[in-house]
Amino acid sequence: MNIGLYISPSHAVPPDEDNILAPWVLVKQLANGLIKKGEHVTLFAAKGSKTDATLVSAGITPTVRTKPEYNDSEAYRSFVVAQELLLFRDVITMAKAGKLDLVHVHQPVERLYPALAALPPKFPVVITFHDPISPQRFPSLEKLMDLGNIHLVSLSESQKKGVPFPFAGVVPNGVDTKLFVPDGDLPLEKRPLLMTGRIVPEKGFADAIEAAHATHTRLLIVGQEYEKKKIPREYFEHEVRPAIDGKTVIWESVVKQGHLVGHYQTAKALLFPIHWEEPFGLVMVEAMACGTPVIAYNRGSVPEIVRDGVTGFVVDPSLGVGGLVTAIQKINTIDRNACRTHVADHFSLDIMITGYQNLYQKIVD
Repeated sequence: MNIGLYISPSHAVPPDEDNILAPWVLVKQLANGLIKKGEHVTLFAAKGSKTDATLVSAGITPTVRTKPEYNDSEAYRSFVVAQELLLFRDVITMAKAGKLDLVHVHQPVERLYPALAALPPKFPVVITFHDPISPQRFPSLEKLMDLGNIHLVSLSESQKKGVPFPFAGVVPNGVDTKLFVPDGDLPLEKRPLLMTGRIVPEKGFADAIEAAHATHTRLLIVGQEYEKKKIPREYFEHEVRPAIDGKTVIWESVVKQGHLVGHYQTAKALLFPIHWEEPFGLVMVEAMACGTPVIAYNRGSVPEIVRDGVTGFVVDPSLGVGGLVTAIQKINTIDRNACRTHVADHFSLDIMITGYQNLYQKIVD
């Protein structure tokens, strides 16, 4: 097949900023993996992207580099959208020339409508959602579905729950099991708890801090502070920063995949006390690949990813911090090898890539 992969040129593939932008990482892994399986792949992404695929960039450098030049966030957003549409013009050209069998769009989705409408009527478009599909998005998605050539893909069964449109399939994200590996023989009692991700209220960092204090366990937070957004900033200043003392609660602001591996490997458990319907939660899979069990609230995709009592504990959210404390106290009952095996069997990169490959073939056929 001749497969096109499209992602916003806001960042390079993979991103080179000091935080994790999962879709841009996953697109690189998907492109390279499909090529190894004998497919021909064209990646539509920002200039400077590193890929084994044929790169088409329309000469667009990652727009995030020009963001400091904009004082107005709406002006910057308009610039990004213009660049995204410009890049998609090359998708349209190749589709009309018969050089692509389908295009797989990752980011963005709704704002590409004018470009998607310009494609040949029966040309297949696959869309993976890397974020929640809220009811506020339904009117825009209905317009997309009316085009008649859109095939939606979700990362979990939970993500598509309540969405009134048909899905072509569910393909969970995969992790590189050669990068995320178990290591070290540190005694369990000397290992800290770990929490990583965006420091925002819905991630439940305050719950993790309270649970760590209650169990007298060190907590390492690896996450990015959002200074320019009011609610995350206030949450960090009032709920998180006061607890950071460098001894019982430690904070590292640089979040990168390679940097995280060592933290996963040496953690007692990954805490994931989410207060929202997380569509996937890649950090859970990364931690388990390193042999680290996960303790998470039963929301969103959590029960699809964590095997309760086998690779961690799925806690009833109504139990709150008390449920987290109980799980932490019995974390030594979890076999860390079982965590690794679970990921290898269900969430490896090869499983993800094969899942998309089979889906593409089904759609093209």
